[in-house]
Amino acid sequence: MKNKNVIMGLFCFFLFLLPSLTFAQEGGEDIYINQLGFLPNVEKIASIHAVDEGDFLIRRTANNQIAFSGQLEKAAYWKSSGEKILIADFSKLQEEGEYYLEVPGGGKSSKFTISKDCFKNVLQATSKAYYYWRSAFPITKEFGGEWNRPLAHPDTVVFIHPSAASKKRPAGTAISAPGGWYDAGDYNKYVVNSGITCYSLMSAYDFSKQSFNSLNLNIPESNDYIPDILNEVYYNLKWMMSMQDPHDGGVYHKLTTANFAGEHMPHKVKNRKRYVVQKTTAATLNFAAVMAMSHRVLKKDYPKFADQCLLAAEKAWAWAGRYPVTFYEQEELNKKYDPDINTGAYDNKKIKDEFAWAASELFLSTKNNEYLHHAMNYYKTIHHIAVPSWGNTAMLGIYSLLNNRESIPLSDRKEFHILNRKLLKMADALVDSYLKSPNRTAFGNQEAHFKWGSNAIAANQGMLLLQAWRLTGKQMYYDAAYSNLDYILGRNATGYCFVTGFGHQNPKYPHHRISTADGVKEPVPGLLVGGASNMKLPAFQFPSKYSAKRYQDEYKCYLTNEVAINWNAPLVFLISGLSNNF
Repeated sequence: MKNKNVIMGLFCFFLFLLPSLTFAQEGGEDIYINQLGFLPNVEKIASIHAVDEGDFLIRRTANNQIAFSGQLEKAAYWKSSGEKILIADFSKLQEEGEYYLEVPGGGKSSKFTISKDCFKNVLQATSKAYYYWRSAFPITKEFGGEWNRPLAHPDTVVFIHPSAASKKRPAGTAISAPGGWYDAGDYNKYVVNSGITCYSLMSAYDFSKQSFNSLNLNIPESNDYIPDILNEVYYNLKWMMSMQDPHDGGVYHKLTTANFAGEHMPHKVKNRKRYVVQKTTAATLNFAAVMAMSHRVLKKDYPKFADQCLLAAEKAWAWAGRYPVTFYEQEELNKKYDPDINTGAYDNKKIKDEFAWAASELFLSTKNNEYLHHAMNYYKTIHHIAVPSWGNTAMLGIYSLLNNRESIPLSDRKEFHILNRKLLKMADALVDSYLKSPNRTAFGNQEAHFKWGSNAIAANQGMLLLQAWRLTGKQMYYDAAYSNLDYILGRNATGYCFVTGFGHQNPKYPHHRISTADGVKEPVPGLLVGGASNMKLPAFQFPSKYSAKRYQDEYKCYLTNEVAINWNAPLVFLISGLSNNF
């Protein structure tokens, strides 16, 4: 999720000396299935690897009566898991109820539901996860249940690190930057990751207003007549606003302690001195983009703040124009300044995509064609665009321009066919992967999919496919997106539903300090863990050589079990977008 430093490397070596830990079983279950259930009128697939051929049955849990029967489709070898996979397709079963799948000689699945509301609870939990991530806020029993905790990291006294010093804010100056979300399993706050997270959540709202207007997250703001998801985004945006230097418009890269905290609750961390570090072009452009977008999305519910967002965005754009190559290089900064900073770097030296994203959002909020020309000059020349991540934001600008195209004069969008073609080319490749996949999922058919945070890649692929579905209305994009949600919720080679608190087998030990240190048996619910990874971690020996099986439910295995705000956000989009079809 973020680059680790030398300290973390030593930490991993120390872990290698620890006794062997319990690994996830290599085979997982014989039946891989979405453990939560299915919407009524969608494709319904289970993946079977315990038999060579035969029939399957869908039985009602209430009386074990057969509700559907079919023949398993011919086996195909799934290279990523090293297994022959047979497909059980029961899409024609649309009656709402609770069921389980049985394969004679191959076992039974866990129970699942067919219901138009089958994803309501997981959407609520993955959205409410941001409440549990709040910094400088007491999580009370009324709203947080057994995961309640006192206020911590008020951040009303934060110091200017020497790397961030300026004439008007010299090193050691105290500023106030409260609020925001803890970034991941740690207690620091990073602008570039906050930016893409807020974008994805606001996009989810824009895509599925009906879902979120009626979704009560049971947070302190739930009765203010503003959608709870926007209340949550607003809480983080206020912190982001405090990260902009009011004197010049530049944005500090992160707010952090010098080192990662230990496995303690946030209010029990001993070294609480926190800093803002160097202003960077990446952070400033990320800030400009999300603030420009916020001006449009929040203007109805937070009009005064929305106006402030646009002013801040334009000021940030101007700073980035003056300092277009100011990069965050943590090791180099540590050679020059004290104290050393050894937390997540989020370093990024390829920032033309950030310029294009920020220009796209600023154009949509100002209708100033200079911003559009800047964005299109980049999009016309780039050949390959990846699904979004904190370090690759080009596609975010394309989403925004295409989704708002109807509000743009034809003369200004005459070249938008270029954007449309690029998006659909990527979506078509994912559909092709889905159709040819032995596991019948768009995700999981290339080694490149199994990076750190692979589940976020699956969710972001789903987000892209839903964007293509909205643009074209073609069902194949929706089906391929749905297949990736299936993967995340259980139809994968590990046998896990990758969201804490959901499914019959779910992560119990996420790399999340609060869930580890709070004394509560179950982790904070609604957190998406990173998932299977083909990367190496010196402290651990994974029980399988196959990428799709390389998952370990262990706190110290951050490679597969870390959680992060930017990973939950596309999952929120995917769940709400798919459910919005009903």
